[in-house]
Parts: sequence; C-alpha cells; structure tokens
Amino acid sequence: MSEVLHLGALVPAAVGACCTVGGRRGPLDLVAAIVMLAAMLDLATGVGILHPLLWAVVLIVLAVASAVRLRSITGLPAPVDDAVALAATRHRAAMTVHTSSGLVIMAGLVCTMAGHAAGSVYAGSGMHSAGHRIGTDVLPAVLLAGGIAGFVILSTRLAVEAARRRERVVVIEVASMTASVVTMGLAVAL
Repeated sequence: MSEVLHLGALVPAAVGACCTVGGRRGPLDLVAAIVMLAAMLDLATGVGILHPLLWAVVLIVLAVASAVRLRSITGLPAPVDDAVALAATRHRAAMTVHTSSGLVIMAGLVCTMAGHAAGSVYAGSGMHSAGHRIGTDVLPAVLLAGGIAGFVILSTRLAVEAARRRERVVVIEVASMTASVVTMGLAVAL
C-alpha cells in the first residue's frame, strides 16, 4: 500500500510542477518544483539517482535559497498608495513561504522514507540496531506530522485567497502540492 501511495503522490506533484510553469513563477520556484518531483520519483521507483540524504541536502539548500529570496521580496519598499502592488508583494511572499516550507517538509519525508527503506532490510531477520529504544522515532514523527499540518493550513489559506482573486492556476498548484505532501506523509506513516 505504501508503494502505491508513493507512486500516487507523483501525479499531484507533476500537476503542481506544471502549474508552477504555467503560473509564470520565478526560476527558483521552477527548479524547486522539478527537484521535488525528481526526488519523489527517484525514491518511489527505487532508481537511486541520488542517495536520499543528498536529496534532502539539495531540498534544504533550495529552501534556504527560497528564504533568502523571501527576504529580498519583503525588503522591497512598496508604494503606500498602491494597494495592488502591496497585495502582489504579499502574495509573492506567501507563495515563497509555501515553497520553502514544502521543500523542508519534503526533505523530512525523504529522510523518513530512507529510514523506512533501510529498516525494512532488517525487519524480518530479527536484527535491530544496538541501542534502539522504543519511542525513539516518536519525536521526528510528531514534528513531521506537525509540519504537514501547518503546511495544509497555509495551503488552505493560500488557495482560498487565490480563489477569491480567481487565480485558478495558483489554486490548482497549491492544492496539488498539498495533496502530494499529504499522500507522501500517509505513505511514510503506513
């Protein structure tokens, strides 16, 4: 079931990547969408293009680059009289936060998936790592679940605001990326 969910998460991720292109977002957003999709595809199919930890590092580096861009977006002086320009700046900043948080959550999911895959090698043999205690996986799971819940809340807010502005591409992008993250989270949980 977990493998089906992993592969199923690729569909909304691909839709989200296409919406990123169609929404005329920046090149960093496009690279982030493609890298997330590539990491998911690599891990879901088991091809092994990169080691999961390297995927996580690449995702985190992109999240940091996106956060740096957020600082430059919010640091721009906006004309006080121009409400449209201010709203556009806020929207770009919110979408950048969405991209950055999605990258961080995906890095956590990639590491968790890699841990599950490594653990499954020893699952039937009775071998366990020395020093493994019951409950050591609880904190990372709670943090990841909390991150996914926060991502869903942010995504819902962004989708509602975009729907009010009649920006269908943004609504589909946000909804599909959220569906992908939730599906990956379910796959990891099973």
